[in-house]
Amino acid sequence: MGLNTTILGPVVTTLASSTLIFSNMTEDDLAFNISASQPPTTSSTSSAGDIAESSSASTDPSYLDNLDIRKVINAGGVDYGEFGLCVNWLPINHIYFQLANIFLFLSYLAPNGIYGILYLRITLTIGCTFFSLWGWVILCSFDTFLWNAIFVLINLVHVIVICYYLRPVRFTPEIEQVYRSLFQPLKVSRHQFKKVIKCMRIIRYVKFQEIYAQEKITRVDSLSLVLSGRLVISQNGRALHIVSQHQFLDSPEWFGVSTDEFFQVSATAIEDSRVLIWHRDKVKLTISGDQFLQAVFDHILGRDVVKKLMQIAEFRRVNESLSGMGNGHCVANLSDESETKPLLVVKRGEESGSITNIINRQLQANDTAPWRLGRIEETDQETPV
Repeated sequence: MGLNTTILGPVVTTLASSTLIFSNMTEDDLAFNISASQPPTTSSTSSAGDIAESSSASTDPSYLDNLDIRKVINAGGVDYGEFGLCVNWLPINHIYFQLANIFLFLSYLAPNGIYGILYLRITLTIGCTFFSLWGWVILCSFDTFLWNAIFVLINLVHVIVICYYLRPVRFTPEIEQVYRSLFQPLKVSRHQFKKVIKCMRIIRYVKFQEIYAQEKITRVDSLSLVLSGRLVISQNGRALHIVSQHQFLDSPEWFGVSTDEFFQVSATAIEDSRVLIWHRDKVKLTISGDQFLQAVFDHILGRDVVKKLMQIAEFRRVNESLSGMGNGHCVANLSDESETKPLLVVKRGEESGSITNIINRQLQANDTAPWRLGRIEETDQETPV
């Protein structure tokens, strides 16, 4: 059964064009090779008119049914052999073609991750560049050049965007220390942390004995992190616990407290301190679209609250244990930076009710002796425990 002439016609034309490209054949050579593949005519002699008719017969459908495509390809120097396999191969392509395929091969070896994607885009850009050069300089095919030039531009844009995303993000030394201490261990990227830092209101300097927040007066409209120094948290003039470096002053208020409410405790600096202050609502709005950052903030602030509760519980436990020792109460030793906060027992008769006086007495006492919890030394005014 003969081949469909509608399909075979364009195929013959394409193969003939390919033969002209790779073998530099002339149109007369092509016409000769096609006529050589025609079926034999019934007449043994041919005139000039018969040759013209045989040449025009190449477009006749009945002729295309009997045309062997391989004879046309063989005219370009390609020999398929007895079993349909190539015997005489075409010459090796230009070095541009080889380099293009080498970089395409390398692109398939790209690893996972953002750096793997960057590697993939770079190798694709270089590979398409060589394909574009091969189409323009060697093949002289405008469509080959144009398509690969478009691929180069697309991959180049991706490379620029990824490099911009991977650019180094730098912070001030204080902010860098916060990032490394609190956020980097939780796999927060620098770009994510930078979004949070943009919500920063100010870094406030709090002098010694300066009141940062006063109970029932200061509104809960910020999120404050101690960068350096220490502050004592008190209620009704009695110290509850101490907030040290990289701890939050208002972590309990983060959960379930609106910005129009007031602090129920006071925060007073017991040494010169620096406090990073965020816009509370702005931080919540920023992290609302990122579930990962929401989980990170809930974890960090929740852990901070637990530490405060444990410190208050320990303070109360020691107070109760000392209730049988005399008519006194216990306050935190404000000069200790250890995890286990040392405490002081102060007689009720000596208490002035002022948190500032308590701080001053404790600081003076600790200038001369490093008190530790569980160690008792009797004095006239104070008994460190």
